[in-house]
Parts: sequence; C-alpha cells; structure tokens
Amino acid sequence: MSKKIENTAPETADNKTSASRNAEAEARAHEDAQAAAEGKNRTHYEGLGDAWAVLTGRNPAEIMGQIVATVLHEGGTRPSWQWKRGNMDHILMAWPQDQPVRASVLMTGEEGEKLTPASATPLLDGLPNDLMVDGVHPWENGMGANVAVSMIEGKNPMWFFDPLYGRDRADLTPGVTHTFLVAGLAYAVRKALLDQMTITQGPQYEAYAEQWLAANPDKSRLDVPPLQVDVSDRHMIMPGRNFSEYQMRAVIDQVQDTHLENMPVKVLFVTFPFDNREPLRLVIYASKMVLGDLEPEAGMAIDAYIWLQGRIIDIDEAPQQ
Repeated sequence: MSKKIENTAPETADNKTSASRNAEAEARAHEDAQAAAEGKNRTHYEGLGDAWAVLTGRNPAEIMGQIVATVLHEGGTRPSWQWKRGNMDHILMAWPQDQPVRASVLMTGEEGEKLTPASATPLLDGLPNDLMVDGVHPWENGMGANVAVSMIEGKNPMWFFDPLYGRDRADLTPGVTHTFLVAGLAYAVRKALLDQMTITQGPQYEAYAEQWLAANPDKSRLDVPPLQVDVSDRHMIMPGRNFSEYQMRAVIDQVQDTHLENMPVKVLFVTFPFDNREPLRLVIYASKMVLGDLEPEAGMAIDAYIWLQGRIIDIDEAPQQ
C-alpha cells in the first residue's frame, strides 16, 4: 500500500510561487521607495571632489595645488572668517573677492606661528533663511560638518555642508534657531520635461488606491490604475544619495551670471513655499559644465540634483586684505 508523502519542506527560492515572488518584489520596491522618500539609506560622504569638478571642469586632483596657490596669493579674508580654538588660529582665505562663488582655503596653526593650508572648499554665498538646528555630523577631518535643520516639526530635517563648522560649532545647538546662508551647487540640471508624475507605490498611492477600490467595488487591486499627479506648478525637494544632496524641481525666479576663473556659472534663484512656515529661499550655482547647451531663464521649470551648503550668517560684509 503506497503512502502519500506530503511536501512539508519550507518555501525556498526554488519552490516559491510566482505570486509570492511578485508580492515580495512589490513589497521590497515599496520599502525602497518609502526609504528614499524619507531619506533613509543615505551616507555622510566626506568628499568635495564632485563639487570641485563641476566648478572647474577638470580633475580636482590635478589642480588643487594651483587652486590653493591662487587663493593664498590673490585671495582675502574677513573678520567673521577667523576664529580661535584653544591655542590654534584659523583663517579662511577666499578668492575671487567680488564673486558669490569662490575657492577657499582654511589656514591653521598655533597662535603666533606660521599658518599652513588645512583644507580647500568651494565657498558659496547663500540666501538668508531662519532655521532651527536639529543635529550635526562632524566630518572625520574636523574641517567641516553636515548640519541638519528642522523645516517642519515632525518631518525629516534638511541637511547641508557647513564649511565654517569650526567657527559655527559652538552655536550649532539642537533646538536653537539661527539665520543661515544656504546655497546649492548643481551636479545636474535639465529643463523639466513632464507636467505629470506617475506614482505606483508609496503612502500617497496607497491612499489613492483605497479610495479607488471603494468607488469600484467590483474591481481588484490589480485593476487600480497608476496615480497621475500634476507637477506643472509644483516645487519639490527630495533626499538624494548622500546627506546634503537633493533632487529638486522648481521654477526659476531670477537668473544672474558669475564665474569662477574661466568657468561661467549661472546663478539661479528659486523658492520653495510651505503652508505653515516661511518659504525656503535658495540660490543655486550651475556651471557651464553642468548646463551644457541649456540656457536657464526666469519662469523655466527645472529638475536638478544639487549639493547644499550653508553657514551661520556672517556678521560683517566688507572684505579685508
């Protein structure tokens, strides 16, 4: 008499049904999309090579010596760019003095002794925004930090790199509001091509699907069409791959021209409105290397990938030699 043997082996990658694999893939995709929207899985990347590359159009490793020499020979400083920590003097030198985007070199040394270069950073003049400190992630070299500021209570904070962290660190207390100069450097810019965004997962889609199924009781979840969202007049800023990097969509308010040595740079002014707080005002620097043949103009909607930089507002304005 034969005995029927039931398959009691656990489900494995080899014997999973197609339906279960699809369900798991959909769940993972949903989790990944949700994590991206919430800014999870980012890293505190501690490097400035991308910033130097888009501003100079060259390999930063090949030109850093030239940049430092130029800043030290032709640049200047300000009282608000100088500070002491213990017995160490710190002076930030920047060049050119008459442009809003500069090359800067931080000089350090024991008090009364010769100062030597410690780091070189693109220095961006930003627009003033009143923001509350949420947290600080100092870079390992101690020459800068990623700073988190609260935009809306209960929401994830916005992060930016502070090149003057050594000066600002004592004031970067969580819960304290400061006026920060905030700017963005574009790693990529394009004219926004689509007026609608298709959403197939995430909290917004789930709420929409629930309403659609309630209105269509004879249909199943597989029948729910994609959610089409009109973004023609939307301003959006979403976390990027690393802290202080963001994907954004905005309409340009104003365009100006500047340069860093031989690299033309467009200065794009944008505004991100909020329902329950003052708008976030940003100036975005987009080099010719990034823009290519694109000619930005006021009223143009753009998609961009940017690196944010900010510092507590400087208390003096006049450059000092």
